[in-house]
Amino acid sequence: MRYGTLFLLLAALITPACATVILVPGQYPTIQAGLNAANPGDTVQVSPGVYVENLTMREGVTLRGSGWHNTTVDGGGLMNVITAPYGVLNYTIEGFEVRNSQQSGSAPGCIGIHLNPNASSGTKYVRDCWVHNCGHGIQVWNDFGGTANIEHNIIEDNLYDGFSPYLGTVNLINNTIVNNSRDGYNDWSGGGMVYIKNNVIAGNGRYGIFPHPSTPVQISYNDVWNNSGGNYMSGSPPQPFTPYPGTGEISTDPMFLGGSFGYYPSWGSFPVPGPSQSPLIDAGDPAVLYNDPDGTRADIGALFFDQTQHNVEVTITPTGLWVVPPGGGTLNYTASLINHEAAVVTCHSWVMVQLPGGGSYGPVLGPLSLSLPGSASITRLRTQNVPGSAPPGEYMYTAHVGIYPTTKWDSAAVPFTKQSAGDGSYSLEDWFCSDEAASPALETTALAAAEKPAMAATPNPFNPVTAIGYQLSAPGHVNLRVYDAAGREVANLMDGWREAGSHQVTFDASGLPSGTYFARLCAGNVTQTQKLILLK
Repeated sequence: MRYGTLFLLLAALITPACATVILVPGQYPTIQAGLNAANPGDTVQVSPGVYVENLTMREGVTLRGSGWHNTTVDGGGLMNVITAPYGVLNYTIEGFEVRNSQQSGSAPGCIGIHLNPNASSGTKYVRDCWVHNCGHGIQVWNDFGGTANIEHNIIEDNLYDGFSPYLGTVNLINNTIVNNSRDGYNDWSGGGMVYIKNNVIAGNGRYGIFPHPSTPVQISYNDVWNNSGGNYMSGSPPQPFTPYPGTGEISTDPMFLGGSFGYYPSWGSFPVPGPSQSPLIDAGDPAVLYNDPDGTRADIGALFFDQTQHNVEVTITPTGLWVVPPGGGTLNYTASLINHEAAVVTCHSWVMVQLPGGGSYGPVLGPLSLSLPGSASITRLRTQNVPGSAPPGEYMYTAHVGIYPTTKWDSAAVPFTKQSAGDGSYSLEDWFCSDEAASPALETTALAAAEKPAMAATPNPFNPVTAIGYQLSAPGHVNLRVYDAAGREVANLMDGWREAGSHQVTFDASGLPSGTYFARLCAGNVTQTQKLILLK
């Protein structure tokens, strides 16, 4: 009996602790404080916001933001923004905007994300990040036998190179590496196996892909275009080379959507093929492993064009004369959405304004995330403010329904006129639209015919932080947003790719009043809503 007790005691001592989710700023005020408290297997979940920090990763930890459009790590112009130093071999960094490292000087010290394991093992992931306005974008150093997976990142506008590896195995897959002042890819010293696949590498100031002659590099299904000194260069002095194996390589204008929508591929005539379709769409590796979240063949680049199609109609019926006086005014109208299908459809609705001089502005409404019951229609009365600072001329007010921002299933447009005055010095806040929110009843519509991802919030009721866990039966694109009782979006907690299994995000309601909120999870074509009670 005594030996059995001793055995159980020893087993308890050597059994690893259960992985935990550490909430920033809910439990720790800074990201680094959360990392310092983390053990291998833990996740540091960072709520939306701007965090001025220079971070050091910990072994075995997942550092997860709430999407690069929500969570920013700003290096303050000092050192690297995120560093994984010697001995830190296994980790994940995902879902951040990473910006403003030290801008000059030698590396390391001026890098957005710097991985430097100095070891012959380990697996690293950097994905779903936007790295810009740093000295270098992402670098991997001294990875003598490990694997670095660099996936679905936007790496742009950095002072030197976009991405640089040294040794180890590198999978550079589905990234958009553009407009860096020197090279898109720069392998300066030779080493391990590098796979460059499904990337856009364009508009960089010197070379597109510049590998060391001794590095075995496999290059396929990329769009390498318009790099100032050449697309594929190697050696000293640099000479053009033919990419190997070169399968699926293209070199053409990627036709990004542009403007506020950045690096999404465009397709103006969707679903009809034509000259408005970006060459990136369905041009990636055809293996099912790389398929886009909508199930179609992989697009090239970090962001994909969602080809989901549904028969949903949008209409706008103006009330009165749509002429705005010099000092500004309002446009009144009735908006309707009609689901012509028998099943529930999840979608977005948003409104853009075409300006007198051309170009598109907005969205001035939305995007609203909706679940439309089968064969249902929804009608709302809305009032759109037009600021006096808007320049005079003829405008077009256009409502869209589909998958924001790329995919438009239907559109409805009404012209209006703005009279004289106006200097164009307005912001989106000046174009507010009353009754903007979707109906709370609509948001909580049950999806009886669909298999739901399991979702639960703990604690609930809560004050002021709760953890929302969800279970995915298959990998896919996940969007998790929180709305107040009026249907206004108050937080975007997750917007990105997730593997099958259990996941958890944090909702920090420190800045919100007590009341009822709704967490809405969209995974593929399936949606679930969870009621949340905030008690302060």
